[in-house]
Amino acid sequence: MCTSIFKLYFFPFFLSLGFGVGLGYWESLFEAKEFLYFLIGLVINTIFLIFIQQSHSIRLKWFFITTIMLFCGYIASSTGFLQGHMSLGIVASLFQTDHAEVIEFLSNINYKFIGYSMLLLGLTYFYIFKYKTCFKLNFRHKFLYFLLIFNVFNVFLVQTVKATYLYKKEEQDLLKDFSQKVDWKVNHVNPKYKNQIFIIGESVHRDYLSLYGFKEKTTPFLDRMPLTIVDQYISTAPNTVTSLSRTLAMVDQKNDDINIAMNVVSLAKQAQYNTVWLSNQGFMGKNDTPISKIAIHADQQVYLKHGSYQSKNIDDFELIPLLEESLQKNSHQNNVIFIHMMGSHPQACDRLFGSAKKYGNYPETINCYLSSINKLDSFIEQSYKILKKQNRSFSISYFSDHGMTVTDDSYYVDNDTKSNYRVPFFQLTSDAKRKHYLYKTVSAYDFLNIYASILGIETPYLQSGRSLEKIRNNRDVQVFNWDKYLKYNELRE
Repeated sequence: MCTSIFKLYFFPFFLSLGFGVGLGYWESLFEAKEFLYFLIGLVINTIFLIFIQQSHSIRLKWFFITTIMLFCGYIASSTGFLQGHMSLGIVASLFQTDHAEVIEFLSNINYKFIGYSMLLLGLTYFYIFKYKTCFKLNFRHKFLYFLLIFNVFNVFLVQTVKATYLYKKEEQDLLKDFSQKVDWKVNHVNPKYKNQIFIIGESVHRDYLSLYGFKEKTTPFLDRMPLTIVDQYISTAPNTVTSLSRTLAMVDQKNDDINIAMNVVSLAKQAQYNTVWLSNQGFMGKNDTPISKIAIHADQQVYLKHGSYQSKNIDDFELIPLLEESLQKNSHQNNVIFIHMMGSHPQACDRLFGSAKKYGNYPETINCYLSSINKLDSFIEQSYKILKKQNRSFSISYFSDHGMTVTDDSYYVDNDTKSNYRVPFFQLTSDAKRKHYLYKTVSAYDFLNIYASILGIETPYLQSGRSLEKIRNNRDVQVFNWDKYLKYNELRE
């Protein structure tokens, strides 16, 4: 008994939808602009499956099934479900993963994804070899060529090739900067602390820390600790990549010329520090590679995400055991350790994981933002406790890459208000006895000078007189607003 014309299309459409979701194209279901393209792709792939099913060539059918087995293997890995369609981030993860991580990844695959892929493979085999219809579609040669090129499986392969090309291009770009020789001409080093920790926050507006006077108790640990606090610290730019590339590397503001190889890591290395970079941001991508060009100079680098910062959502607290492991591993060296957090990056609710939302008298979005700052406070507290256990002198310096514009019920990045440049900077050391407020305005363009003084490094490229204590109040701070340099005081409140 043969099927109706409805069933002729229903079964292959169902299979196409299954493959589309498994290969990561489910994202388009939630994007109004992409939904139509997703639907068109499903229709084309449905007709492609009908063509394979109606073909008289057994070889073609078996070739198709064999190929589908490879796609089902990818679907079983859960990558498409968890990370979306093929991208630079996924390819970077594949290239950067070692054998131990592969074994760990495979051991953690959920059986439901394996079951999904096996069911899809079984249904595809049944459809191609066993399913019978009374109706035949007549395919013109030109249309056949179209189907063979634009089916969902070919689109996936093309995206894979493109992502691999972009990965290799980004990798060459990274290696080119890494191979650039620099000489800081370090002439004196006097380390005051054995372990120097620099925590780089994300999207934190200082006015929302109770440490800086906010009415809610968002930083209870920091509030009671003997910190050195810069009252008015101004970031170089209003988003991560433009800010950190100008904060952590030498920059000529007149020409906006960034010498990325002359950076905080290469300076510490030439001063004979052991350097470590721990990151919950991405390794490769438009907003990640410029920072990786700095991090790649470190003696040890650990990224929780091999792709872009958006490739996975991972809890910042997974950096804590990495810090402890690094301190134990390098317990006989003078260490400089950078910790790059996701912090309060939008959407802050997604960054909380198990942490409580503590400020229910605010709208949900602001509650999450304030709670993410409270989570930062806990992150620094845990880092402090780990450092105390080492019985070695230490300092923890914290600053955020940029601030945010925060309204009554939302927060976002822009470039023309002071809020996006108002960030915290404070330092907690093992020998501090009391709180010390530095009531002055300091530009993040001076970070390299401050950093060198913290590490006890003297070099002709930096000014020893611009240490955290000695640097004068800067009434003429300039910032980069994505397009040009302008005075911070010219920005809107």
